[in-house]
Amino acid sequence: MSVQAIPRILNPEKMRRYCEDESGYRRRTTREVMVGTVGIGGQNPIRIQSMTTSDTLDTKETVRQIKELYHAGCEIVRVTAPSIKEAENLKEIRDTLRRDNLHVPIVADIHFTPNAALKAAEFVEKVRINPGNYADKKKFAVLEYSDRAYAEELERIEESFKPLVLKCKTNGVAMRIGTNHGSLSDRIMNRFGDTPLGMVESALEFVDICERYDYHDIVLSMKASNVQVMIAAYRLLAARMMERGMNYPFHLGVTEAGDGDDGRIKSAVGIGALLADGLGDTVRVSLTEDSLHEIPAARHIVGCLRTSPESQTSVSYSFHNPFEYSRRWTQAVEAAVHSMGGVHHVRVELPLTPEDADDVIDSIKKMKSRGDALPDSIRLECGTVPIPEILRQVRSRIDDAQLPINLNLVCGFQAESFDEVYPLADMVTFPMPAEGKDLESTWSSLLKTAVKKEKLILQISVNSGNPECFSRAAQLVSSALNSDFRNIGLEVVGDSLIHPARRFVEILHKLNLITPLALRYVGQDKPVLYDAATQLGTLLCDGIGDSISIVDSSLSVQDNVRLAYNILQACRLRISKTEFISCPSCGRTLFDLQEVTSRIKTKTGHLKGVKIAIMGCIVNGPGEMADADFGYVGASVGRINLYVGKELVERNVDMKQADERLIALIKEHGMWTDAPSGNH
Repeated sequence: MSVQAIPRILNPEKMRRYCEDESGYRRRTTREVMVGTVGIGGQNPIRIQSMTTSDTLDTKETVRQIKELYHAGCEIVRVTAPSIKEAENLKEIRDTLRRDNLHVPIVADIHFTPNAALKAAEFVEKVRINPGNYADKKKFAVLEYSDRAYAEELERIEESFKPLVLKCKTNGVAMRIGTNHGSLSDRIMNRFGDTPLGMVESALEFVDICERYDYHDIVLSMKASNVQVMIAAYRLLAARMMERGMNYPFHLGVTEAGDGDDGRIKSAVGIGALLADGLGDTVRVSLTEDSLHEIPAARHIVGCLRTSPESQTSVSYSFHNPFEYSRRWTQAVEAAVHSMGGVHHVRVELPLTPEDADDVIDSIKKMKSRGDALPDSIRLECGTVPIPEILRQVRSRIDDAQLPINLNLVCGFQAESFDEVYPLADMVTFPMPAEGKDLESTWSSLLKTAVKKEKLILQISVNSGNPECFSRAAQLVSSALNSDFRNIGLEVVGDSLIHPARRFVEILHKLNLITPLALRYVGQDKPVLYDAATQLGTLLCDGIGDSISIVDSSLSVQDNVRLAYNILQACRLRISKTEFISCPSCGRTLFDLQEVTSRIKTKTGHLKGVKIAIMGCIVNGPGEMADADFGYVGASVGRINLYVGKELVERNVDMKQADERLIALIKEHGMWTDAPSGNH
C-alpha cells in the first residue's frame, strides 16, 4: 500500500473525536498502569518524571542523581541502558537504592538493543522501548512494500518483541512504547510518511503485539521537537484509541526542547496544549540542562492547568482539523504600518499606559538600535487622561523615533471626539460592555465616522469570562460589514483563553465571519512564562490568533516582547532568531551538551531563521535533523558528525574543529550573516 492510500485507514466521522470535550477541561479516562508503587492514569494525579545524565555503569553517581531528583519531586526516574552491561548494572543501582530505603520506580531506557531490554526487565519497574529502533534500523531507504512484504516485516518484529512482552508480563513490569518523530523506521516512513499518522501506527503495531499476549501495562508517548507535529500525533493517537476501544495512559513530552526560556516555552506549549484537552497522565520536560531543573518546569506546566469543567455536554468543533496545523483563514485588515490577518504574520502587541509611555518608547528605541525584534503595535490604555492630548504625545514620540509600529488606542463605546482620534491612532479598540441598551446605535454612529477613514482598524474586545458577549460582538461585526466597513477586528482577553476562544471562533465560523482575532493574555496568579505559553500557544497551534499580547506587571518591555516572539517561534509561526533543537543529556551523551550548546549559540545565535540541531548521540539525531538545516551529532568521544538536513556530510570531525566546520557549512549553503555590531 502506498502513502497515497493512507486515508482508507481512517474513519473521518469517528476520528473527529479525540478528547472528552474541546470546549472545557475533562480528563481522558484511562486504565491505571502501576510502575512499582506509583500509578499512572486512572484516578491518579499527573505524574512528574525525569532522567539521569550519568554513565549508568557509575553506580554511585547514578544513585546520587536519582536521590536528588526524587527529593526534588520526581516520582519516576529513567536511566539509560544502551547495552547489556548497563542493563545488568541496573540491579546494583536498584539494590543500592533499596538499602537506603528509597523505592522510587526506575525506568530502563532502551534503544536498538532487545537483549538489554530483556535483562533490564529483571531489575526495574518499567522498560521504555522505541518502536522505531527496537527491531528496525533507519537507513533512509526508499522501498515499496507490498502488503505481503509488510506483513512479513511485522512477523519479524513480533518474533523480536514477543520475549520482552512475556517477560514484562511475568515480572509485573510496565512498558512505555515511546515513538519519536525523529526515529521512525524506514518501513513506517515508506508506508505512512514522516507524519503524525506514521508515529501513531508505529506505536499501535507494538500495542497490537502486546495485546495478543494479554499484556496491558502500557503507557504511550508521541514525542517530537516540532510542537505542531507532537500535538497532532497525540490527538490522532487518542482518536485512534477511542476508535479501537483502547484506554492506555499517555506520557507527554517535547523531545529536544532545548534550554533556558526556549526549552521551557516549547515544552509549555506542547505539553500544556494536550493537558488542556484532558490528554496526559505523566510528564517529562526535556531540557538541555541538569535534569534537576526539569522538575520545577514540569510542575509549573501541570500547575497552569485549568481543571474546572466549563461545559456539561461533549463538544467537537468544526472550525479546524485537530490532526494537522492549519491557520484559521481571516480577512486582512489594514493599518498604517502593519496590517493584520490574512497572509500577514501573527502580530505582537505591547501594552502601554500614559504613566509609562516615555519609558516604554525609550526601551523600544534601544531594542531597535540592537536589532531586536520590535512589537508591531503598542496599545495605549488612556483611562481618565484626555484622549487627544496623550495621543498626540505618544504619536509624536513614535514618529520622532521613526518606530515602525502601529498605535492602538483603547477607549469606551462613545462617538464623542472620535474625529480627534484619527489620524493619531492606527487602531481603536472598544472593550465590549457586559450590558448596554444603546450599544447598537452607538456602534452605528461610530461606523458612520470610521467608514470615511483610510487604514483605521476598529477592534471589539470581549472578556473571556463573559461568553454571553461573544454572540453580541459577532452581531456588531455583521453590522459593520453590512455598513460596508470591513476594517474590523475582534479580540478576546483574559487569563483563561483556550476554551473561551475556541467557543468564540466556532460562533464566528457558523456565521461565516472571517474577522481577524487578537489574543490578549492577562497574567494572574500563575508563572507568566509557562501560563502565557500554554494559553496562547495552544490556540496558535489550533490555528487561532492573528495578534498576541501579554499583560503582566513583572515583565520589562524587552522581556514582554521577547516572550511573545518566543511563543510564536515555539509554535513555528514566526521565526525571529536562530532555532536550536538540542537534546537533554543522558548516559548515552558523548560530549558536554550544556557547554557545547551554549558555545554554539554564542557563535550562531544571530542567524535568524536558521535551524541547528545539537545531539549528544545518534539515537534520534538524523531523524530529528530532518527538521533542521544543520546538525551537530556526537559520533564517538571527542568526535562529531556534521549533517545538512538528514545527510551526513562530514564524519568523525575532531571537536576542536567541529564548531568552525559547522560555521563553514552554514556559509557554504548561503545561510550565514555576520552578527550586528554589539550583538554577542
